[in-house]
Amino acid sequence: MNKNKLTFLLVIASIFLIMPSFAQKDSAKFGVKLNGFVNSQLMFDTRQTVGGRETMLLLYPENKKADKYGKDINASPSFNQLAMISRLTANVWGPDAFGAKSIGVIEGDFSGQTNNDNNGFRLRHAYIKLNWQKSDLLIGQYWHPFDVPEMLPGVLSLNTGAPFHAFSRNIQLRYSHTFNHLKIIAVAASQRDYASQGPLGANSVYMRNAVIPNMHLQLHYAINGHLFGVGGDFKMLQPKLVTDSNYKTDAKITSLAVIGFSKLSFKKIDIKIEGSWGQNLSDHTMLGGYFEKAIDSTNGSVKYGNMETVNAWIDITTKAPSWKLGLFAGYTKNLGFTNDLAVKGKFYGSSSNTNNIDYVYRVAPRITYTTGQLVFGSEFEYTAIAYGTPNIKGKVEKTTEYNNFRVLLSATYNF
Repeated sequence: MNKNKLTFLLVIASIFLIMPSFAQKDSAKFGVKLNGFVNSQLMFDTRQTVGGRETMLLLYPENKKADKYGKDINASPSFNQLAMISRLTANVWGPDAFGAKSIGVIEGDFSGQTNNDNNGFRLRHAYIKLNWQKSDLLIGQYWHPFDVPEMLPGVLSLNTGAPFHAFSRNIQLRYSHTFNHLKIIAVAASQRDYASQGPLGANSVYMRNAVIPNMHLQLHYAINGHLFGVGGDFKMLQPKLVTDSNYKTDAKITSLAVIGFSKLSFKKIDIKIEGSWGQNLSDHTMLGGYFEKAIDSTNGSVKYGNMETVNAWIDITTKAPSWKLGLFAGYTKNLGFTNDLAVKGKFYGSSSNTNNIDYVYRVAPRITYTTGQLVFGSEFEYTAIAYGTPNIKGKVEKTTEYNNFRVLLSATYNF
């Protein structure tokens, strides 16, 4: 038994052991509720794809890779079956603290910390939350504020709409306050599992060395079951402590992003629409990154610039007790480098060549059937991507479009 599985079993055993003792002390103030689901998915792709967890998290089709005769190696189908996103959540509540209702949440699944740890237990959410009458404070690991819980697409795929919709969880302090229909949310976050890129690959050290956390401010307006919102994001990284010429450096890169969204909830249908613009968004499982725009020849010090992207998506879901229909459509576009600055050095993105992507779009209809605790579903996901050659200003030229058609079958048992 590996370390992750042993840790998971010990945590669950501990929860069950402490439940009776707490219940005897004050059953009215303390409680634990376990819930989650068992999920298994079968998927077929017409082309090799880029993604995570054995491509269960599909992002987009692979670029052409020619053999000796010029044939495209990646124009080959693939098939897989996986159950690693089966999930367990422990919700704990106890006595009031500071005049607030107190809860704790621990949630994990078996998709591992990295692509080399598939089927390993990993922490998804772990947070403490204090709820007052009009405000609340969250401390711990939760969705990044770009991942608005009310705005999560209803897709069956693990990608949850990425790379058009953000996919990231972060350690954070989150405070929100409600004024009638208006809610203000302020977040200070750091990075862990979803980290920015840099000289050491994906690593939280760049934000740690910049000292300033990821800051986010968001406004929600809710009325008659509908939700409208906007948000702004500030992020600072320090990619290096020492230059390649062995001189100490404190050069940093600052990135900004904005988001706007709406959820329209009607009697028989829900419609979610979201758009965002951002710099260096690779830590959100989206296109983006940053580059070395100037390098000092005397000491190797570097100045950095951002790659900018724009993203938009819509998700439509019908409401019914058994059969439900849904449709997701998304688009993301590489806008090039900030202020059309020319590249002088390395590019740091979600992979070494994401700066050769011009755009990606997806159309994904789905259908689900619910009976009791069981949900059966099928999703047909068409994703197209344009690869090309980036010019010195980061704009991609001479593009060729490739596509993948995924058929996904899903079975879920909720408990």
